[in-house]
Amino acid sequence: MTDRTRPAGDPEPHSPAVTRRRLLCSAGAGALAAALAGLPSGTALASRGAVVPDDGAPGFTEVPVAGADRLTVPPGYTARVLLPWGAPIAPGGPAWRPDASDTADRARQQVGTGHGGLHYLPMGPSRAGTRDGLLVLGHSTLDPVLLHPGAHGAGTAEGTAKEIASLGATVVRVELAEGRWRMAHDELNRRVTADTPVVFSGPLAGHAALDTGEEPLGTTGGSAHAVTPWNTYLTGEDTFADAFGTRERSWRPGAAHDAYGLTADSVRGWHRHLDRFDLARTPGEADRFGWVVEIDPFDPQAPPAKRTALGRLGHTGLAVGGSRGRPVVYMSDTAHVYKFVAARPWAESRRPGSSPLDEGTLYALRLDGDGTGAWLPLAHGRSGLTARDGFADQAAVLLRAREAAAAVGATGFQGPGRPAVHPDSGEVYLPEADGGGGGRLIAWTEGAGDHAATVMAWREFARAGAGRGTVFASPGGVFSGADGRMWISTDVAHLGRDASREQLGNSALLCADAAGRSVRRFMTGPRGSGIAGVGATPDQRTLFVAVRGPGTSDARWGEPTARNPRAVGNWPGFDPGGRARCAVVAVRKDDGGIVGT
Repeated sequence: MTDRTRPAGDPEPHSPAVTRRRLLCSAGAGALAAALAGLPSGTALASRGAVVPDDGAPGFTEVPVAGADRLTVPPGYTARVLLPWGAPIAPGGPAWRPDASDTADRARQQVGTGHGGLHYLPMGPSRAGTRDGLLVLGHSTLDPVLLHPGAHGAGTAEGTAKEIASLGATVVRVELAEGRWRMAHDELNRRVTADTPVVFSGPLAGHAALDTGEEPLGTTGGSAHAVTPWNTYLTGEDTFADAFGTRERSWRPGAAHDAYGLTADSVRGWHRHLDRFDLARTPGEADRFGWVVEIDPFDPQAPPAKRTALGRLGHTGLAVGGSRGRPVVYMSDTAHVYKFVAARPWAESRRPGSSPLDEGTLYALRLDGDGTGAWLPLAHGRSGLTARDGFADQAAVLLRAREAAAAVGATGFQGPGRPAVHPDSGEVYLPEADGGGGGRLIAWTEGAGDHAATVMAWREFARAGAGRGTVFASPGGVFSGADGRMWISTDVAHLGRDASREQLGNSALLCADAAGRSVRRFMTGPRGSGIAGVGATPDQRTLFVAVRGPGTSDARWGEPTARNPRAVGNWPGFDPGGRARCAVVAVRKDDGGIVGT
């Protein structure tokens, strides 16, 4: 691929979160606040009458709690479906079939399902880049009842092939024309799946632990995502354990299997048809998953690369900061929070055959009760990470990074999600979906305002149910645009059905100022869905939101069945013979202004 497609000049305007800024030493803590109210009737996604308060609060009329199978945005805004599951990504590509009878071959030519982390990368600088860019979208979850037609497909060889083809990542070019975003057919459009050839880089490249005798293939996708200062997309593999199992009854899991949730009975059953996913027959294959995967959206010829220096986890969140030109990658998995500090500035270490993410130090976070904390290096030889402790060398530490974090005394979090680095203050915000009473958000400042520091100060930014009578729950991700607004996504579909759950309605997207003085509910999703990813154009006049899992099992609404896949919902098409579809929606203000003002 030539440089004609890569944004010219300093990438900083396209990735504001990677700029090193002087951190705020303190900021007022506040609670998320939004009024609970009833759902108005009607199905319109747009209306007029936005307001701009003068108190620093997000400037829009808050949407009420919702329970209908609709997506709602404030008056004065319009949300349009842009990238639904199954949309063809090339001219003449196969159109999605509402009865889910698409084959694996057709699915490889369509937008995947289980929408997760997304990011918009402009095709050029300045104004042109706000109207023409690439959207990169991760796919890591699926509902077999919705993915396969009737009672057929799930658990079969063809069904396995279709599931593999439906997960991973999608890269597509999108354009804004006459106020509407649309997919543009381009040579850059493509899918990355678990069958896509990949390479390994960093300390474990060529290591025997990752050698199964077969060519390394693909990614199962992830909801974690971030973008580097050199305009590549990072995704983590958070659900890879669902793909593995074994038919060998004598197989028993070891400590490393237990740590990563690998069991004989997998969720998806791919091992019944493909030996590569059988833990007994191909024991090293599972070690090839759980890495940060770097995809170059602007070069279809470059294979996705798994960056082993960042450790093997089950990533639920990624964010990128910087320290004197060195990239700093914040990561979360199901239990711990990490960061990787590169050894050298990225501009000096990015060249063919070498990545800025191939050499550096991996840390795990310990929070202390006095509001301070420390980053603990995951380095072989450290107490808890010696050969006597079962870690033979640094390769073993990276391969078993989740175990290593526990061994050095890192704090155990309850469902940490996608962090965000504030573009002005440099503060890092982290959601904790199950952090007591329905979740919370914490924020921290790195020592001396340096993202490479090994000490930090933290505070609780918001707690579920706290403050001015507002109820929110299960925050899964934070996105901070270039203008500093904080977009907080939630996913409540998995929560039990009780009185508090009834008050929450459907999953929502919240908008907050960085001090936590004011938060309003900006969007509510359809039934069964979670708000899974948020991105924006550089001018902040379009907000892209990934809606994952509409119509899937929800404790409040029930679950779809092969006989009735529309039992929970049927958004966005409402085809009487169809089913719900994950989708990216593009949200714009009707007057063309900045979203959230």
